Amino acid sequence: MEHIELLGKHVILTPMMEHHIEPLYAASLPPEIWKWSATKILSYEEAISYVKEGIRAREQELHHPFVVIDQTNDTIVGSTSFRNIQFHNQSLEIGSTWYHPDKWRTAINTECKYLLLKHAFEKWHMTRVEFRTDELNKRSRAAIARLGALEEGILRMEKKLQGGRIRNTVVYSILEHEWSCVKKNLEAFLAR
Repeated sequence: MEHIELLGKHVILTPMMEHHIEPLYAASLPPEIWKWSATKILSYEEAISYVKEGIRAREQELHHPFVVIDQTNDTIVGSTSFRNIQFHNQSLEIGSTWYHPDKWRTAINTECKYLLLKHAFEKWHMTRVEFRTDELNKRSRAAIARLGALEEGILRMEKKLQGGRIRNTVVYSILEHEWSCVKKNLEAFLAR
C-alpha cells in the first residue's frame, strides 16, 4: 500500500511504525480512553502488539493505521485508521480512533476526520465511508453525527469485548454525493 501522510493545520497523520510504540503507549495511559473500545492498550506489551498488528494489516492492505501528531508540540496524541479497505467496492471504514483525553473536544478529531474523508473521497474515489461505535458510547456517537454521518442502524450483539460484554454496534456512513456538504461543514468548524 502506498505511503500516506496527511497534513493539516493542527495534526499530522503519519503511518504507524515500530518507533511509535513508546510515544503511543505514553498517550494511551489514561484509562478513560478505553471504556468503550474493543481493542485496548493497557500495558506496554499491548502497545507493542497494537502497533505490530497495525503494521501487519497495512502490509496485507487490509487497514492503514496512523498515529496522530499534535503539531502544536509535535507529540503523538492518539491513533486512527482506514479499516476494511475495499477498493473493488469503493468503500472503507474510518475507525480504531482514540486520543489522549486532553485532546477531546478540540480541533484534533475534526481535522483528523476531515483529512481522512478528503483522502478517501478525493484521492481514492470511494463511494462510501463507514463509522462504527458502541451503542452505549454517547460521546463517540455525538462526534460521528456532528461530522455529518448518517446513522444506518444497529448490529445487535456484534462484538465481544474484553471483559465479556457483547456490544451492539451502531453503523454510520457518509456517501460520495454527501461529501461536498460534509466537507463545507467541517471546513467551517475548522475555521472557527
